[in-house]
Amino acid sequence: MKLSMKILVIVVLASIVPLAVLAQLTLMGLVKFSDDAKEGVMSVSQQYLTKAGENVVYMKAQDVAFQVQTYVNMKMKENPNLTTRDLINDPEFLKIALQSWGAKDAPAREYTWVGVGGIVRGEKRAVIVAHPTLPQNYWDLDVGYHLKWNETMPELYNLILKISENPEAMQPVCGYFTWIEPATKEAVRKYLCHYPTTIKIYDPVLQDKQWLVVGTAAYIDGYFQDLMKNPRNPSENIASEVDKSLENAANQVYVNLAIAFAIAVVFIAVLIYFTNSKITAPIVEISKTADKISAGEMDTEVPHQDRDDEIGILSKSIERLRRSLKVAMQSLEEALK
Repeated sequence: MKLSMKILVIVVLASIVPLAVLAQLTLMGLVKFSDDAKEGVMSVSQQYLTKAGENVVYMKAQDVAFQVQTYVNMKMKENPNLTTRDLINDPEFLKIALQSWGAKDAPAREYTWVGVGGIVRGEKRAVIVAHPTLPQNYWDLDVGYHLKWNETMPELYNLILKISENPEAMQPVCGYFTWIEPATKEAVRKYLCHYPTTIKIYDPVLQDKQWLVVGTAAYIDGYFQDLMKNPRNPSENIASEVDKSLENAANQVYVNLAIAFAIAVVFIAVLIYFTNSKITAPIVEISKTADKISAGEMDTEVPHQDRDDEIGILSKSIERLRRSLKVAMQSLEEALK
């Protein structure tokens, strides 16, 4: 292999291979960063959205509880003997108590309901006053004795009764539970908040005055999907934005590497030109001069003696050899005369 070709191979390997390795390492780093970023975004955004959804449920229960409290207080001033059955038959009360909320164009909106509960003869009891998805023949029934939620939906049953733990200072209760859809019998996870009012009202089923309580629940992910009008999980939507940003970054890496390769090609071309013109060509020329000298052309001028590099050193050495040979040849000729 010629020296120029060897130099070319060395230059190519020294220029292109490191760039290719750097490109591979950069892309691998981007992929790793992308995976880590998406995982982090999915986790953090889902936690944030879930917490925000829980707060929305709590605030909706609180808001409707204040509306119910205001209305029932007004009705009790008109009728001090008001009962829960009177409320069930009051259209204005039902309009306040049974509200739909969430995205307006959602296939199934969230809703609120009203119940009554507390400690009755030493036992925690709760009765559904009005619920928009339960048949009306379920209204005014005890959740344990009649609806048997302690058997079919124990999580919900315990959440309902938990609000009665401190009957004289009832506090809001929130938590997750499995809800059995009345129409489809499908089991789904929901988040519920019960918010107590400051009103005690007589309930014929409990045969006692107990606290009026407002509740609401939501499918957390579903609520935000409808709110954002996006069929995917919101955290996935955010993660997709990370994907787009990283894709743009990867494209920019490709552009930068293409520029780097172009510069490397120009550099190699310049180096090849320099090698051929400044190294290879002079060596070939000196080699031809040495061939002429060896053929007896002692007056041949040795080129490139003015250079102060290795080529110049070689040229000067050939010139000294030429002179020595010329003197030797002249001495031999004189001796033969």
